[in-house]
Amino acid sequence: MKADREVKLIKLRTSTVWMVAVPILVLATSGCATKKYVRQNMNTVNAKVDKLEKHTNEKIAYLDNKLNTEMSQANEQIATANQKATQAMDAAQQAQGTASRAMEETESNSAKISANAEATNTLASGMANALNYQLVEQGDVTFAFGKADLRPADKAALDAIVAKYNSLPRGVIELAGFTDPIGSANFNLALSRRRAQAVERYLVNQKVPLRAINIVGLGKEMPPAPFAPDQAVQAAATTKAERHQLARRVHINVYGAGDITQGTASRSQQ
Repeated sequence: MKADREVKLIKLRTSTVWMVAVPILVLATSGCATKKYVRQNMNTVNAKVDKLEKHTNEKIAYLDNKLNTEMSQANEQIATANQKATQAMDAAQQAQGTASRAMEETESNSAKISANAEATNTLASGMANALNYQLVEQGDVTFAFGKADLRPADKAALDAIVAKYNSLPRGVIELAGFTDPIGSANFNLALSRRRAQAVERYLVNQKVPLRAINIVGLGKEMPPAPFAPDQAVQAAATTKAERHQLARRVHINVYGAGDITQGTASRSQQ
């Protein structure tokens, strides 16, 4: 570009010189001009050409400087735009990566939540079964008047209770002691408790955990449900002595938790 401008400048200088020199040469050849005149006019022409060349050079330099400045600014703007575009692309890629990781974490958390919910439901179902106690066995052990000692026949009945307990998952045994109405309330209350404790000791000796046994002494009070004697047994007690004998007893309830059928089968296989 600079070489083109120099060529144009030379052509401009040459054409200007010829425009002035031709008339002078014509005058010189015609004999109307002296050498001094020609020299003066050539000096004038050269001065004008030099001035025009200087002005042209200054204009060209100005335009070059302006063009260079504008190109530099344009290049800076392009570089800035490219940098921003690169940063935006990097940010977009980072955002996409973050979104992908967030999606993966969300899916993973959803799977964990589902698994936890399923485990919670299973646990809740198991706890519900564990707390769902069902009465599976009942029995009575009778005592002599004023006594709290077990008799051999009663021990055989208690062995059947122990066998039933061992077949149950998380079994519980309730023992409620009673007396006949003869004697004071305090005496009978203490006697009824000693009778329940006698049965408790026997069961513990047969390896029934103490935590699985609950006892209460109710004295000579009328036995409340579920400790009331069987209706057939009550109906058979026709005399006062028979009714008193029926009252001198420990009533036994055996409970099993959860699915009793399944628990019985599993224990029998052990």
